[in-house]
Amino acid sequence: MTEARCPICAGEAAGLAWPHPGQSMLSDGRIVQRPLAKMACLCCGAAFHASGISSAEVRTIYDDAYALARSSPKSDAQRARAYCNWIRAECAAPLNILEVGCGSGALLRELLQAWPAARGFGLDPALPETDPSNERLRLARGFVEDIPDDAGRFDLIIAVNVIEHTEAPATFLRALRSRLAPDGRIVIICPEARPPNLELLFFDHLYSLTQAALLAASSAASLAAKRQVSAPREIGDFQMVVLEAHAADATTPPAGPPPELLAERNGYLGRWAGLDQILLERSASAARLVAFGGGQTAALLRAYAPKTWSRVDAIAVDDPTEAWTLGPAVVPYQDIVQHPGCGVLVATSPHVQAVLAERLNRDGLQPITWNDLIPR
Repeated sequence: MTEARCPICAGEAAGLAWPHPGQSMLSDGRIVQRPLAKMACLCCGAAFHASGISSAEVRTIYDDAYALARSSPKSDAQRARAYCNWIRAECAAPLNILEVGCGSGALLRELLQAWPAARGFGLDPALPETDPSNERLRLARGFVEDIPDDAGRFDLIIAVNVIEHTEAPATFLRALRSRLAPDGRIVIICPEARPPNLELLFFDHLYSLTQAALLAASSAASLAAKRQVSAPREIGDFQMVVLEAHAADATTPPAGPPPELLAERNGYLGRWAGLDQILLERSASAARLVAFGGGQTAALLRAYAPKTWSRVDAIAVDDPTEAWTLGPAVVPYQDIVQHPGCGVLVATSPHVQAVLAERLNRDGLQPITWNDLIPR
């Protein structure tokens, strides 16, 4: 078993299984010809790349080609509303908000609507074309180190699904702390690391962070956790930590992750490694194979079950405007209903596959699910 040291806590680490020997996927669906070779810390539980990813490589990933923020506008707006409600439930109304990694700017707009006295500054390296900034909202392209000097300090700093993409989480948090106003708060939202879930499969998730790993990185940045909470069910497998610039001993870090987390991750990644063959067997009797779902989970199947995906001749969705560009033609779901007996690869998050399978069965189609193998 390969051993190394954790970049966050310097603990001993062990190698994880590879879901595919030669390729992996970015979070916006693009395939990269590099294996997903990750390791897991046996102390804080962080997962990270066995070979470090340089700052230059990170910047290359989030160039103009990075399409996540503009891929599904309706879903983006829905997520923004959900995150806005969650953040408002945990934070008092601020006057100045900084959002690093603001995507389309949808969340910042929701927050400014909810907090009419606030002003917002949003920064993202792949910021899509947006409406011009106004007196309350300013949007700019760039990384955290690109925040202009005239932006000032902020009493609320937000980073939603950003820290897992950074080259060094503690360095990222120190940069946020340098922009924090006295008595300000930093809100970090990122995927939960346990139980293992789809986020572990993204190449550009340079870290999967347990609560212990988040607190270790925060402590190294002279930040203490005011509270840590899991997301409401409708948001999914995410966590929030609210940080303040206090002494590190203001918070007692939780115990490290359980020893079975390493086995859970290897089991999870191993099931992904075997998924392609199982799906080929399950779809063998289907004369025609269509995928239902054209988002991130469908993109994961394209990357990690490529032989099965090569059989897919169309992507069926309820709203074609929300589908990602994944190769096969995109068609309205009602077009597929006209072909009874058609095999339908359910390419949606595992937790909703059972409900979708019932719908497909009612419509005379042949659903092919895999949530019995990979439930999250």
